[in-house]
Amino acid sequence: MDIREALDLILSTLVVFLAFSISYVFAGDIKMVMAYLLATITAFLFHELAHRGVARSRGVYAVYRAWYPGLLIALIFAIGTRGRFIIVAPGAVEVYMPIYIPTLEASIALAGPLTNIIIAIVCLPLLQLHVPGVSTYIHVVGYVNAFLAFFNLLPIPPLDGFKVLRGSKARWLIAFLLAIVTLLVYIF
Repeated sequence: MDIREALDLILSTLVVFLAFSISYVFAGDIKMVMAYLLATITAFLFHELAHRGVARSRGVYAVYRAWYPGLLIALIFAIGTRGRFIIVAPGAVEVYMPIYIPTLEASIALAGPLTNIIIAIVCLPLLQLHVPGVSTYIHVVGYVNAFLAFFNLLPIPPLDGFKVLRGSKARWLIAFLLAIVTLLVYIF
């Protein structure tokens, strides 16, 4: 990982964290701020690293690049609305395939949301332990991962769901249904 990519990942993670936790920062709720820090790392950072890792494991060059206008917009909306309205478009893993292969693109695109689904599902049995002081963290991490998986699997360009659907309708449908069910478990 080069310096620019590392800095882009760190900056994007911090801005995403701030956007989602700003209302708790203003309220002085340190517990929820820390819960969202853990959630941002497991949801956003692991999601992007999964895309990058799968691409590179398949011999495709991939690098995370921050989208600075998107980071600025996220900060403006989060601070300006005190966290009541959030728009987050921090950047993405840029994938460079010499020859476009839809199924390969689908595998790379699916890696991020699948990572989120796995983390959200792993959190479910941990929630059943009802550990005082820890359950809140586990719930926030699980919910944020479930939501990110669902959102990113929407079949709308440039989201991951569009790329997965383009490469494999069956894989998209299975992943999307799994994301919906996982998110519903956290909502209800």
